[in-house]
Amino acid sequence: MKKNIFLIFIVFCSLNNLWAEETPWAQINVRAKKYLTDLLAINTAMPNPQELKAVRYIYKEFNKHKIDWDVFIPVKGRANLLARIKGTDATQKPLLLISHLDTVPAGEGWAVPPFQATLKEGRIYGLGATDAKNYTAINLALFTWLADQPKSPKRDIIFLATSGEESGSEPGLRWLEDTHWDKIAPGYALNEGGGIIRIDGGTDIVFAEASTKMYMDIKITAKGTEGHSSMPLSDNAVYALSEALAKISAYDPPAKLTALSRKFFESILPLQDEDGQTTIRFLLEGSALNQQSAAQVMAQDAFFRTQLKDTLSPTLLSATSQDASSTSAEASALINVRLLPGSDPDELFEELKNLFAQDPQISLEIVERPQLPFPAPMEGNDELFASIEQTAQKLWPGAITVPGLSPASGDNEFLRRLGVLTYGIGPEMDPAQTNTAHSVDEFIYEKDFLRQLQFTAGIVFDFAYGEDLLPLQVSSPDDSNTKSI
Repeated sequence: MKKNIFLIFIVFCSLNNLWAEETPWAQINVRAKKYLTDLLAINTAMPNPQELKAVRYIYKEFNKHKIDWDVFIPVKGRANLLARIKGTDATQKPLLLISHLDTVPAGEGWAVPPFQATLKEGRIYGLGATDAKNYTAINLALFTWLADQPKSPKRDIIFLATSGEESGSEPGLRWLEDTHWDKIAPGYALNEGGGIIRIDGGTDIVFAEASTKMYMDIKITAKGTEGHSSMPLSDNAVYALSEALAKISAYDPPAKLTALSRKFFESILPLQDEDGQTTIRFLLEGSALNQQSAAQVMAQDAFFRTQLKDTLSPTLLSATSQDASSTSAEASALINVRLLPGSDPDELFEELKNLFAQDPQISLEIVERPQLPFPAPMEGNDELFASIEQTAQKLWPGAITVPGLSPASGDNEFLRRLGVLTYGIGPEMDPAQTNTAHSVDEFIYEKDFLRQLQFTAGIVFDFAYGEDLLPLQVSSPDDSNTKSI
């Protein structure tokens, strides 16, 4: 029996080695994983990302493949990198492959080093593994591979790695818009924001981000009497803030069904059991009362809630006192608000203020408001979405591809505001559970990284070349049913 097990192990290893040596994807996959490993080791974390370090790494790779590039530096240490593969047909608008180089700060509690790629149990750990150095590594691997091919695309393919996305894109896309946009000028863009929702034993959902929620920050402040902590007073600012936050936690905005959310729920309707289908039909077709009742039930799911309601999350807390033996004269919290497209920021702000109309201790102010008018969502009826859908069918046969509303926000808003048809794609995901972006021990599964690479490449092949330059793999080498299309 031990000999048989050993023989099976040898055969399994041989099959994996054969895949690595002979399949056409092996070269790009190895290259992309190396790029990801190297990029994770470059600290580009907020509040001082210094993206120029990552830019230098990337342009050295471009030099190896004789790719011309431009670096745009808004301030010392911050940088954006641009490169282009020229197409043969000037009438076809360019395709932009965009990602950002900065990351959020490394929080406390990492079990692995945040600025080092750690491979463990089929996962690649590191700060930025899913947001968004995986995108940069994949775009870089694909771009350098395409540059080495004898065949030219029909349309230009643009590589852009940007600065400052995690803090509002001021040194990145917003600055490039004002200073160098004529050198970029894409017609279409692929960015982060979407993903593949795998359903056990069911139909996969390819979620192509077609719009985002609007970003707003509100500061809530509680006033109190400053004094010695040994003589507690009734108007303690920290207690008042805690009670105010509890009120905001209980605040439940009404549900709103946007055009994108309607399309999303219509798409997943056939995948639900009888109870689920009944609830969704009430949401889509019922009376106003039934719609709100159905939305309340569906909003118990964290992801569905983002599709149906404006959401509020307290993030930063502060108090004026720096002495443990003194009570604070003031305590405050930042409330991060994500608004559905079409929501009125001022209306929500007034509703929150009304919660504290009789409480002179509490005041609210808008720290950051959305830029209006908000760009219209993508409708999923253009040729880039068609390439996304066709590629999805090759990789996940029978999958449902739907343009969706991302709960988060980012550079896609600015691209759409500039008239660029933009979709967000990404790896396989569980929106409510295994999304590790902005958290400790951020990771991406190696198999999901490969699928994201193939998905991105397949879209580029179809959209920019009109043909598959490589056969698309349905599964990775560790699967027993690997086959090509």
